[in-house]
Amino acid sequence: MQEGGGRLETGKEAAAVYKTEKATLYYADFLEIAGSMEDNSVDMVFTDPPFELAGGGMKNGKLNYEGGEIFRNYGFSTKNIPFTEWIPEIYRILKSRRYFYVMTNDRNIFSIHKACVDCNFKFCELLVLDKKMTVPSTYYPKRAEFILMYRKGNYRKSHFLGSTVIEERMPRGKEKRHPTEKPVSMIEHLVLCSTLENEVCFDPFMGSGSTGEACIRADRRFIGVEIEDKWFTVSQNRIMQL
Repeated sequence: MQEGGGRLETGKEAAAVYKTEKATLYYADFLEIAGSMEDNSVDMVFTDPPFELAGGGMKNGKLNYEGGEIFRNYGFSTKNIPFTEWIPEIYRILKSRRYFYVMTNDRNIFSIHKACVDCNFKFCELLVLDKKMTVPSTYYPKRAEFILMYRKGNYRKSHFLGSTVIEERMPRGKEKRHPTEKPVSMIEHLVLCSTLENEVCFDPFMGSGSTGEACIRADRRFIGVEIEDKWFTVSQNRIMQL
């Protein structure tokens, strides 16, 4: 642990908490530790939440990632967490006049939006991630994913650069740590647009830690939660190397 300057703690509520100067990673179920997080305590939330992959009608859709394993639609034990259970907690812990970004595919966009507006989030933008690659589908091949942007309370002036279409190459081959990993550069762009130096960014489903890497590179602090042992370890190793 000395290499990354961090330390690993154990406790009853979380199996492990890994800490560095800029990051705190919880090996836990977000819904189980959310109550220990203070109201109005984070400055931004970015997450790519667990849900069923949309195969566009394909029965045997699969994704390969580092290690040569195959991920199928039923690969995560956490994929069925209702949006209505965790999004209200995000609203509670996010500071007023701050921003919440949530990744979605075309199948879940309406359910996520309803859960957000039902707990008083204000809709800001629908951002499009142009992945510069297509995925086969029963209908039109899919090239995009979506990022719903919301705010809590009134507008906070920030430096929103670029446009609502973000073109980024998706991680591939050995650079890909997680089957649904998103580009660090894309997340870093959103972090820089929406927060100030040393503010706190949070990801309740951090996966392999892309959000954490983006935040640290942007000189922000990061809090992440991951319930799957494999991905917590990957995230921990990733943060240690920064």
